[in-house]
Amino acid sequence: MARAIGAGVALAALTISGAARAEWWEAETSHFIVYSESKKEDAEQFARLLERYDNALRYLQGRPVPGPDMGKANKVKVFRSGDTDDIAALAGAPESGIYGFYIPRAGSTVAFVPARNKRRDGVGVRTLNEVQLDTQRVLFHEYTHHFMLTNFSTAYPYWYTEGFAEVYGTIELRDDGSFHLGNVPQARGEALRVLPDTRLSRMFDHKVKLKGMELMQSYSVGWLLSHYLNFSQERKGQLPAYLSALNKGEDSLEAAKRIFGDLDKLQAELRKYKNGPFPGYDIKPASYVEPVVTMRALAPVEESLMSSYIRSQRGVDQKQAKDVARDVAGKDAANPDSLFAQLVVAEAQLDAKNYDAAEAAAKRAIAIAPASSLAHFMMGGVFMARGEADKAQYAAARPWFEKAHQLDLKDPRPMIGLYMSYFEAGEAIPEAALITLEDAWDYASYDTGYRLILARQLLNENKGKLAKDVLSPIAYSAHGSDKENKILATVEFIEQDKLDDARAKIAEIFQEQKDEAAGKKKG
Repeated sequence: MARAIGAGVALAALTISGAARAEWWEAETSHFIVYSESKKEDAEQFARLLERYDNALRYLQGRPVPGPDMGKANKVKVFRSGDTDDIAALAGAPESGIYGFYIPRAGSTVAFVPARNKRRDGVGVRTLNEVQLDTQRVLFHEYTHHFMLTNFSTAYPYWYTEGFAEVYGTIELRDDGSFHLGNVPQARGEALRVLPDTRLSRMFDHKVKLKGMELMQSYSVGWLLSHYLNFSQERKGQLPAYLSALNKGEDSLEAAKRIFGDLDKLQAELRKYKNGPFPGYDIKPASYVEPVVTMRALAPVEESLMSSYIRSQRGVDQKQAKDVARDVAGKDAANPDSLFAQLVVAEAQLDAKNYDAAEAAAKRAIAIAPASSLAHFMMGGVFMARGEADKAQYAAARPWFEKAHQLDLKDPRPMIGLYMSYFEAGEAIPEAALITLEDAWDYASYDTGYRLILARQLLNENKGKLAKDVLSPIAYSAHGSDKENKILATVEFIEQDKLDDARAKIAEIFQEQKDEAAGKKKG
């Protein structure tokens, strides 16, 4: 039940589906489900690569490998389809050169990458290996953010969040199970060579709004600084001390001056460091075990609906929702034994606000698979949507969410849905629903929307410190936007013990979200 604002999705669907029947495979590992429009061997290799990257992150961060079972709902779904032009269009940025993108959503995190190079021939067309390498780096970078928010509650400054993801995102995985850490991201290296520095005294200052060339270069300087502080023996221990100071509430610029010393001296060291050579580590985990990949060929009905499923998972605005609903109309009744068909149709019709059609498909899904948590969650979603016009419908959603939760204790969606059924109804929220909302943390902490919901509830309970802990890791945003960083403003009000102001500020965030969902333009 995703939403998105942007052009190009309907066009992308035409090019992705194509005239010829594609070969589709599902490749599942401990942390990923890959839907790949490719040969079986190619899909399997790609899924194994992603799982190996997760294992490398776990090894480097001292986490157990392969990690605890997070449940199927919490695996990242990667759609590997079309070519690079299709992916850019699907992202809402045609001809932008985007090689992939990622959307973190509780219980439904997705990523979209190309399965092949551009179809046309000519100057500027890159080889498939080059495209796959860039796709890999995009996914590795974004998954690093996902991994860190899932496993750690530290509030990182934006330059380090991005710089850290770049340092780790260039990991080179080798066939023997080893990997190399420390490679230079080529785009950053070129920017460092040709663009002027961003001043560290400005980059460390969260009150400064960087714009234009200075903002663009801050990403490269952020990578360089992250690399230097992680690998430099002379400055060993300074980075953890700085991050710890931030999490204790110290001003970023003052903490930087205290811990790093003369920032002009650090800047001079970076200027020298960017000329290389860049140190790195070759790492061979002990007792390496190759990830297990379970392969399954998609059924014909799944292949026929994959284009629509991709559009729904990408997220749709109201016009796009109606297009997808029209494309899948009747496919549930025509495939009465397919759980996949029922769920795809239910979601598409729900997005298009065709609630009766969505309910009919959800009922078919439950009849086919009474133990399907997602089918029960979808039914709850139908009544939640109806609740916008009739608040009595919120109560009708609760039994479906409760059943969905019983069937899958690790899916955060019914946990959040149950809580929201009380909140949206304006009713007193029972203790059990509050506990369930908090329990979703283990499976949804990477989702900004969930963190905002939880923080709002904590603020309503006058638990300011807990609300700050929830918001701080997502409070630092890029310096370049002219819009107020309302999450950071909320945190600052909490630090000043102005909880009424914090509640008012977070209310503004939710109102903006409602306005955007309704298609209103905000100034």
